[in-house]
Amino acid sequence: MNIELKRPSELSDSDWSHWQAIQEGTDVYESPYFRTEFVRAVARVRSDVEVAVLSEGDTTVGFFPFQRGRLNLGKPIGGKLSDYHGPLVRPGTQLDPPAMLEACRLASWDFDHLVCTGNGFESFVKLKAKSPQLDLTEGFTAYAHGRKEAGSDAVHRQSQKTRKLTREVGPLKFDVHVDDAEACGLLCRWKSDQLLQSSLPDVFAFPWVGQLLDELRSHRGADFTAPLTVLRAGEKVAAVCLSLLSRGVLHAWFAAYNPELSTYSPGMTLFIRLAEEAQQAGICKIDLGRGEEHYKWRLASGSVPVAEGSVSRPSVGTLLRTTWRKTRDWVAQSPLAPTTRLLKPIREWMAYQ
Repeated sequence: MNIELKRPSELSDSDWSHWQAIQEGTDVYESPYFRTEFVRAVARVRSDVEVAVLSEGDTTVGFFPFQRGRLNLGKPIGGKLSDYHGPLVRPGTQLDPPAMLEACRLASWDFDHLVCTGNGFESFVKLKAKSPQLDLTEGFTAYAHGRKEAGSDAVHRQSQKTRKLTREVGPLKFDVHVDDAEACGLLCRWKSDQLLQSSLPDVFAFPWVGQLLDELRSHRGADFTAPLTVLRAGEKVAAVCLSLLSRGVLHAWFAAYNPELSTYSPGMTLFIRLAEEAQQAGICKIDLGRGEEHYKWRLASGSVPVAEGSVSRPSVGTLLRTTWRKTRDWVAQSPLAPTTRLLKPIREWMAYQ
């Protein structure tokens, strides 16, 4: 296999066409994170994006997009903001991950949402998880009936809270895709507060994150958009969700609700209303993203497996990182264990650099 390393700006129209054909040719890469529009948007706000073009003879068989970090430690496009990632390859293509890293001059490539395609990464997987989804291909009524049959009363119970929200706060106004600067600002503020309360880094404190959101929200295309979904109750914004939408698959990216209305669970109401209007909006599937949040699995009617792990080869960067991890694990088993909690925010903060 021949591997040619390029910057996104160096990819030809033919390269992008091959990428699109691979992405649209199989459901494996149906997520909006695999769209060329997402990669280009990240490349416009970050200078560390590169793409390995994979070919056999004169035929392009795939692409491996990544971000090059310090000491050539690699990570997915968008880093921690990417809920699906990995090489895009034509069906039947087998990869040699260590050889691919060597050709890309990478010391390692870490992943935490790798799509499980069985193309050579199996031995590098340390953990498998699932990304919950709502299958709406047969419409909302069929979806709701399926959840009831599965023993979930989430839709019914939330309808009671929704009626109470309407009665006590005001009539609901719901927009699937709206250009609303006020609501977007509230989303960022609420999400920041939520992250900080959970001792996680505020992603919106990094300038490139805000720039990326602006890039994606301003994009208007038939095959890729970043809809801002807003639920209002009376005069108040109750819940907001910024998503990525492509090929009928909507991935809920950033979602938050008005803390003043938490007793009504307005975030649940937003997702149920979104499911109700999905067919009219051209949505056949809603992906809620990997996570153990209770609401996700109460709403989910299916899931997609994703994997976490790392591919690496000997280098100064991986040696330093291995030494650090061994020291961290040793400390965690020692009387100094409480101090490791102080290091977590630093590690999380570095992940967004």
